[in-house]
Amino acid sequence: MKGSFQYALKSLEPLELPKVTHPLEILAALEKILDLAHSDMLRAYGKLILSERLFQAFMELPMEFRNEWLLMLNEKNNV
Repeated sequence: MKGSFQYALKSLEPLELPKVTHPLEILAALEKILDLAHSDMLRAYGKLILSERLFQAFMELPMEFRNEWLLMLNEKNNV
């Protein structure tokens, strides 16, 4: 019984909040991409602010792949 009580106390400890990137940081990363049309930037921004994992994947790409990847992401969800 003592073990289950200790477990119950642990379940009341506050959970660590997941990392959330500030929207200004996402916008700044998108603005660094040359030749990205405003409409494509807005579509990508709308997706990246909703998914931290998607933004992390975007940031791991080399700069020369980011524009094409965002365009593919936009196409994939518009089909």
